[in-house]
Order: sequence, then C-alpha cells, then structure tokens
Amino acid sequence: MQKPLRGIFFDLDDTLIGYADAERSALLAGCVLAAQVNPIIDSDTLADAIYEAYEQRYTYGTPGYAELASVSVADFRRLLTEDALDSLGVHDPALTAALVEAYAAAEKEALIAFPDTEATLRRLRPHFRIGLITNGPSAMQREKLAALALDGYFEAIVVDTEFGHPKPDVRIFEHAAAQVGLAPPELLFVGNSLAHDIEGARDAGWTSVWLNAAMAPLRPADPTPDFTIRRLSELLTLPRVADALPHFREG
Repeated sequence: MQKPLRGIFFDLDDTLIGYADAERSALLAGCVLAAQVNPIIDSDTLADAIYEAYEQRYTYGTPGYAELASVSVADFRRLLTEDALDSLGVHDPALTAALVEAYAAAEKEALIAFPDTEATLRRLRPHFRIGLITNGPSAMQREKLAALALDGYFEAIVVDTEFGHPKPDVRIFEHAAAQVGLAPPELLFVGNSLAHDIEGARDAGWTSVWLNAAMAPLRPADPTPDFTIRRLSELLTLPRVADALPHFREG
C-alpha cells in the first residue's frame, strides 16, 4: 500500500516566482547603461561576459562555488560585473558601481511571485510539511524570499550553496527529507526544470511534478515527471494532494 503524501517541497525560481524575467530586466538595464556610459561596450557582449564570468567564478566544482554560501548580494553582483568588464578591457570602479545599482533596481522592480503562489501555499500548509529546495547564491535566494514575504511558509529551506551540492544531486533531496523527518515515498517535489528538479526528485524516490507553463513537449532523453501542471494551483487537484484537502474546489 502506498504511503500517504506528507511533505511537499518546491523549487523557487520560475516555480514560485518569475525570476527569469526579473533577471533579464536587470541584465538589460545594466548593459544598456554601460553602453551609454562607455561607447566601446556593446550591451549584448557585456551580457555574454557576465554569464561567462559566473561560469568561470562560481560554477559547481570551482573554488568560488563555496563562496556563494556567504557572499553578500552586493558583493556577488560587484565581483561578476568587475570580472565581465575586465574581460572587455574596461577598468572603471564608478561604472561598476553604477551597473550594480542598475541591476538591483531593475530586479527589485520586476521580481514578483506568480499570482497563485501564496494562495496555493496557504491551502497546502495546514495539511503538509512544506519546504523549499533552491539552487543559487544563499544571500540572493533568501533575499528574494524575504522581499516577497514567502519565507514564512516553509518549514525547511534548503539552499544548495549552503548545503554544498546542487540539484539534481540526490544528496540535497536526502538532506531536505531529513529536515522534515519524512521518507521519499511521503514526499513530492514541484519544479520547472526537468534537468534539475524532475531528474533529482525522481532519482531520490520522490513524486515529481513538472510545472510546465509553456506546455513544452518532452523529448526522448528527458526525465519523465510523475505529473505535469501548467500553473501552480493545479497541484491542489492532483490525486495524492487532493486526498488530503477535503472539500477543495478549484476557483
């Protein structure tokens, strides 16, 4: 007999909050400013240089990955911007500071929770142990949660850079399960990334739910989710979830 579902964990970026759009807005604002201030800088080239700087400095397996557990958001942005500008032959502390300010302002303006995030979490919280597993710089991930007043919904918040291994590594799912004292058959994970969220959850023995807002097709090599939903509130209608939510009616 299948164990009842007792815990639900979520990914953060582009599962609970629309971070990709906020990141693009921030990057665009900074790059446009840089091109205006220094005509030798092409905004697209700078954007590519920032992504490359992240790969070189902070990718899992580099010495810098461990720094993401403690580096401040301001220092994180400053270091990436310095690295990117240096790669383009530009050494300008004033421009670096202006870019960091532009990134921060644009991201703050664009960062939002999805419309049904809080209502879904409120509905689930009395019936399940609720948690979060997210990849990213510790200070940045926790700042997003606090800024959108989401941090209070979670009994366990697991950030990969604090733990030491990112999704889809099974160890981070095992660590999260231990935080709430539940076994894999009792746990469900919701995320938008097949490679990080669905693969990791399935390998760990959890039920996996793919948030596929664009309804993108599965490719043959993709990990297969147990369930697919288009918006977060559809989670409430899935059989194992709905069983614990008596009298629930969507809408």
